[in-house]
Amino acid sequence: MRLYRLLLEQAGMLVISARNGLEALRLAVENEPDLVVTDIRLPLVSGLEVVRQVRRHPNLARTAVIVVTAVATPEVRKRCEEAGCDAFLVKPTPVLNFLAAVRECLGQEAPHRQRA
Repeated sequence: MRLYRLLLEQAGMLVISARNGLEALRLAVENEPDLVVTDIRLPLVSGLEVVRQVRRHPNLARTAVIVVTAVATPEVRKRCEEAGCDAFLVKPTPVLNFLAAVRECLGQEAPHRQRA
């Protein structure tokens, strides 16, 4: 999480971090971010459920969701895509691939200040 936070901050983005899935959902609802980056394995609420809840919440309809996980089975990927993630990345993800996925999900050519 620290690496992704650092990469996003260096790209000029404001980053809000959560320690677990429940906190991630609360912070997403409170802050209405442009982007949520999650793993599948999170304490309290799974990352898959985070994706589902973000997609169900009316104020988060435009929020992009990227799943970055070491759990890279075809079944997990399919479940994430069915839940509505915009990108599915397998750890370890090269830095440039991660940043490219972020920019693509945000509809950016070059980084500018966004909330992630």
